Amino acid sequence: MSPENAHTAPFSRRERLRIATIREIKDVARGLLVQQGQENVTIRAIAREMGMTAPAVYRYFASRDALIQGLRGDIFAEMGRHIGEVIGELPAEQPGRRLVAAVRALRAWALQHPHEFGLVLGPWVPGLSYEEAQPERDMAWVFGEVIVGLFQEVWQTRPYPVPSEEELAPVLVEQFRVLREEMEVDMPVAAIVVLLSCWVRLYGLICMESLGYMSFALPDCEAFFERELREVFAVIGIHDIDRWPARDAARNEG
Repeated sequence: MSPENAHTAPFSRRERLRIATIREIKDVARGLLVQQGQENVTIRAIAREMGMTAPAVYRYFASRDALIQGLRGDIFAEMGRHIGEVIGELPAEQPGRRLVAAVRALRAWALQHPHEFGLVLGPWVPGLSYEEAQPERDMAWVFGEVIVGLFQEVWQTRPYPVPSEEELAPVLVEQFRVLREEMEVDMPVAAIVVLLSCWVRLYGLICMESLGYMSFALPDCEAFFERELREVFAVIGIHDIDRWPARDAARNEG
């Protein structure tokens, strides 16, 4: 066999077994999360489900916090992939439509996966400083980069009204400059301020609805969500929402 035809396995058998076991541990943990709630996702419960001992599971995850962090990373990545697949089916020359579809798709995913969505909403590990929490922020950015990229597309196609930097508190300007540099966001500071304002309002509503906190007022939040969507995106010059069908955001996850 010639060298160019020789196949070299990317991982040894031991490494492949380790990867498979980590995947199984995470799958079992996610099943417990959905069926019994986050508080019941424990190393002992996972070991029991897998027919392992708790110390054996600890060889793959040093602590429950490490396991939860790994799950959160997977879920953020799944959310990002899901939205990426949805917008990938829409015309690149319609950034507003793509952004609307992305937010609708996120809401649909959150309502279908309330336990998983609730897990990624959890606070960073208690006691960590801003710098120590960087790995958590990096995981979230796998998803956040998709959304920010869509806002950038809208801005680059048709810049929306923004305040001048002189109207913003200096401390706010400085924080957004750091954010822009760290996350490599190709937008002016004032445009990122508007972006965050829009996103907090929509993401906050999705969070409240998916966790059941809107049911006190609305048994069905669809019409209210669409109303908020129209009002928020009017701020950045998107006025065509009613022409873009909700099926833009539909995708069969299989």
